[in-house]
Amino acid sequence: MSFLDAVRGQKEREVAHLKAHPAPERRPWDAVRPFADTLRGSRGIIAEVKATSPSRPDFRNPSSPGNLARWYARSGAVAMSVVTDAANFGTSLDDLATMRRAAPLSVISKDFIIDPVQIRAAWAAGADAVLLIARMLDDADLRAFLAEVHALGLDALVECHDGREIERALTAGARVVGINNRDLSTLETDIARSERLLPRIPGDVVRVSESGLERRADIERLAGRGADAFLVGHALLLSGDPGRKVRELNGREDEDRVRVKICGLTTPEDAALCAAEGADLLGVIFAESPRRIGVDRARAIRVAAPYARLVGVFMDQDASLVAQTAAACDLDLIQLHGSESPEYLREVRRLTGRPLIKALTPGQIGDDTVRRYDEARYFLLDQPKAGGAAATGDPDWLEAAAALAAQGAELFLAGGLDSGTGSAPGGVRPFAIDICRAVEAAPGRKDPGRVHRFFQEVIR
Repeated sequence: MSFLDAVRGQKEREVAHLKAHPAPERRPWDAVRPFADTLRGSRGIIAEVKATSPSRPDFRNPSSPGNLARWYARSGAVAMSVVTDAANFGTSLDDLATMRRAAPLSVISKDFIIDPVQIRAAWAAGADAVLLIARMLDDADLRAFLAEVHALGLDALVECHDGREIERALTAGARVVGINNRDLSTLETDIARSERLLPRIPGDVVRVSESGLERRADIERLAGRGADAFLVGHALLLSGDPGRKVRELNGREDEDRVRVKICGLTTPEDAALCAAEGADLLGVIFAESPRRIGVDRARAIRVAAPYARLVGVFMDQDASLVAQTAAACDLDLIQLHGSESPEYLREVRRLTGRPLIKALTPGQIGDDTVRRYDEARYFLLDQPKAGGAAATGDPDWLEAAAALAAQGAELFLAGGLDSGTGSAPGGVRPFAIDICRAVEAAPGRKDPGRVHRFFQEVIR
């Protein structure tokens, strides 16, 4: 029995339940947000949410739908998708409603629709579009379901896998056609399917490529074949840092560029300045430090730099407090700068669902550091302050950086990095450099001239 055959039986039972408990007659939401018009010509990312996946039995998404929705919107996604099939993907129409409240993007409900009652349920939950899989519907149902979708003011993404299905979708009146690079019978993926089939969809129809998209080169390759937008799920959720992955796929961040984190921000004005100059990440400190701030100030910084990725820095603080602060300040990442154990990292990850940066000293680096701290997405290595300077480099610091890099870690390097191009001495190329004092006028206050010179002369 194929995956689709098994799903159909499940959906028949769900349909019976929905018919016994019909959706409200009035939609308790604001107006339907445009989906098709938003996608047309955008070359943008439709960012997906799901908790599990039949094609990846080991996959578990630890991040909440609301957090993901905010990260996706902040990172430039043009729309969102949620797989509303709890039995197989662990997410439902309740999660769709959460996402709609969390971000201003349109959201598509991706389900295995076999009856109009499912369309009405998605409409009532706040969907702006629904998925119709051509392979699951005969011609009469496809026409009827599209009519129901359009009568409710929604859009439909009609998913196809071959040329015959594209012809059927167009004949039925589809306005948005998707090419799923994953075969739903075998769950195998091949993006060459989009390359072959996209040119067969007329230019006045919105064209979407779905699944198997891993890098910016994939997006550019299929945009050249006529794709208007790209529905991406696995690549985001398996990356360990979905916000970063959206930025890479839509071209906001060069996948191979050294990023810049400006840390120790204490005012909304400085945060806005650093974001405008080109900082990829902004750091706010909640641990003991001359630059420590509270939740209210961090919230003000979030408002001042709404599209920036905000990193909260903690040191040996209660995990529940870290989680509460992360939620209150809408942090994108959490940096742990103390003696936190691998077990502590697992607890923080469980409580927050956020990517973690673990700061370490050279003396803490061993042969299995990355494996032991398996919940850390990134590692930060701080060069000793006493006598440390990036131009020469502390030998232990350089050796530790090389050891972490050899273990596959993506590194933030910090400590005296106020000159050069961001490539550390010794040939270690970090994921990011972490700057604080080098651009300050005083502890916690950034100097606009130094910030500007840093980005103009050092980074560019």
